[in-house]
Amino acid sequence: MKLSAPAMIMTLAASTGLPPLGTAVADTGWGGTWFTCEFARSQTPPDDECAMFDDEGFRFSDGRFTYVRITESGETACRGEKVGQCFRRDRPAITITTSDRGKLDLGPERIRVKYLFCTQVFHFRDTEHYREIWPDEDRCFWARKRHFYIARYEGGITESP
Repeated sequence: MKLSAPAMIMTLAASTGLPPLGTAVADTGWGGTWFTCEFARSQTPPDDECAMFDDEGFRFSDGRFTYVRITESGETACRGEKVGQCFRRDRPAITITTSDRGKLDLGPERIRVKYLFCTQVFHFRDTEHYREIWPDEDRCFWARKRHFYIARYEGGITESP
């Protein structure tokens, strides 16, 4: 079974001693709503500085991991020419749906999410335009070697029921 990027990300448990590299996402806070960079690959950063987001994202809050998905995107410049499966990062407002996906333990320098009876450790570092997340060498059976390139959405958000 192939899991989407946010489904894979929900298994995060990060620890880091790496200093931030940039200022755009240079805090280690996880508040807000995050989306994966549309033009990133498995272990290759996006070539557009994460100017385009995938339509799926997530939140870390109140001890829970929440999956989010944008609705009503008509964007045509998505990877694979898939209309509506991405949106521009500078879009002023979006509407999303949400779904609770699991227990979350956030520490000052780590994230721990338990999924399918296994806790995965992920490491992260910040760059000027996005945060890179990658799994620890000791991986759960569902974790891949994939790196995730994510950024916080700064526009307005409306949640639909």
